[in-house]
Amino acid sequence: MEMPHGPNVRQGTGVFAAGALIQLADVAATVACFRAMDPSGEDRSLPFPLSVQISANLLRNTDRGKAIAEAKVVHKGRTMMVVESTVRDEEGRLLAIVNSTHLVQRRK
Repeated sequence: MEMPHGPNVRQGTGVFAAGALIQLADVAATVACFRAMDPSGEDRSLPFPLSVQISANLLRNTDRGKAIAEAKVVHKGRTMMVVESTVRDEEGRLLAIVNSTHLVQRRK
């Protein structure tokens, strides 16, 4: 998943806002959870994988190009999933490592 640098995602010094990088990782993690639950992408009745914990290590930043997130499900339980996400710049430099836990429960 990618996010271009621009006025809506940068902070006052001109680099990506930390929250924007974390949000990018969170959305990528949510997509990874959906794909882990249904690789075909056809089941529209799946529960939403709600983020209940996010831990972010912000390593560096940039004021140009785009941020690119990659997410990998590392634990797929019946009700909880854990995802490791990385955010890199266009040159492949690591900007952030984000780990998240997602609650996956069907509504009653």
